[in-house]
Amino acid sequence: MTRIPRLTGEPIMHILCKKTGKLVGYLYQWNNGDLQPAWFDGEVQDVLYKPIATAA
Repeated sequence: MTRIPRLTGEPIMHILCKKTGKLVGYLYQWNNGDLQPAWFDGEVQDVLYKPIATAA
């Protein structure tokens, strides 16, 4: 973690369950560079991270 405060965050990746492929959360990147998972219904083990496609 950095000493710069977290002011804004943006989802950069989907967090998917390896077993089911179900979306279980998002990985956020904060303005200070910190990364933080945001789980829908509690932390899940054995996950895959898939980048969120951005519109061109």
